[in-house]
Amino acid sequence: PASPAPSPTPAAMALPETLTVADLAAGRFQAGDFAVLGDPVAHSLRPVMHQASLSLLAPGNPALRGRRYHRIHVPAERLAEALAQLRLLGAGGLNLTVPHKVEALRLAQEKDLSEVDCGAANTLVPVPAGWRALNTDGLGFAEALAERTGRGPEERAVVILGAGGAARAIGAACLRLGCASLLLLNRSEARRDELARLLDDPRVAAGGLDVAALPAGATVVNCTTLGLKAEDPSPLPPGALAGSDFVFDTTYAAGRSALLREAAALRIPCCDGRPMLRWQGALAFRAGTGILPPLQAMARARGE
Repeated sequence: PASPAPSPTPAAMALPETLTVADLAAGRFQAGDFAVLGDPVAHSLRPVMHQASLSLLAPGNPALRGRRYHRIHVPAERLAEALAQLRLLGAGGLNLTVPHKVEALRLAQEKDLSEVDCGAANTLVPVPAGWRALNTDGLGFAEALAERTGRGPEERAVVILGAGGAARAIGAACLRLGCASLLLLNRSEARRDELARLLDDPRVAAGGLDVAALPAGATVVNCTTLGLKAEDPSPLPPGALAGSDFVFDTTYAAGRSALLREAAALRIPCCDGRPMLRWQGALAFRAGTGILPPLQAMARARGE
C-alpha cells in the first residue's frame, strides 16, 4: 500500500492575502470554496486549520479536490451583499466572526433551532432557499471538555465568567446537555441578569465576579476577554478557585493566563481555548461537507 501523505504544516498551509467583497465579483472565489467572514479577519487562523483538513481529505474525496478556504474582510454594512454573492458563487459553507454572528442569524433563510438557541450563528451552510444557520460554539466547548476530562457538561455544576456571546452559547449548550446547575458571574449586573433571562431555566443563577469562593466541585469556564494579554489579571479574586473540579479558559495566548496559572498552582486540571476552537471548527467543517475532519492535523496546524 502507498505511504500516507505527510501532514501539512502551518507554513505549507499559508494562504494568500485576505479577500474583500470586491474580490468576489472579480472571480477570486470559486464554486465549492469555503470562507470565514469578519471585520477584522486578517488575524484568523481558520484558513490554516481548514486548508490542512481539505488537503488531507481531498485525495479520498473527489468533491473536496481543489477547494480552498479563504478569509474575507466584510464590513458590517456589506454582510447581506456578501452573503448574496457567495450564495450565487456556490460557496460550500461559511464561518462568521465579529461582528457578524447576530446579523447572519437574522439574514439566514433557515435556522437549526437546536444549535442557535444562543441567538447567534457562527456557521452558514447552503440550502436551496439560501443559507441555513447554526452555531458550533457551545457544542465545540462540550466536545473539548469531554476530550480533556472524559465527560461533557452533563450533571456538572458549571460556573461561567462573563455574559457575552461566548457565555451565551456555552451556557445554552450546557443547559441543553443536562448540566446540574449554571452560575453566571459577571461584573455588570444588567448584562448577567439579561443573560439569565434569555437562558430562562430554573437551574440558572447569577452573581458578581467578586466572590470569595465558588461552589465545591464546580467546572469553571472563563468567557471574559481577560487572558488574551499576558498582563491581564484573573477575572476572579485570589483563592476563589479552590475546590473547583476543572478550569476551562476560552481565551488563549502564547503563555498561560493568570486564571490558568492559579488553577495549576492549586493543582486543578485546566486548559485554554485551543481545544474548543478546534472542535468548533471541526463541527462547522462537518456541517458544510458531511465529514468530520482530522482533528490531530487541525491541532498541528493551529499550533496546539
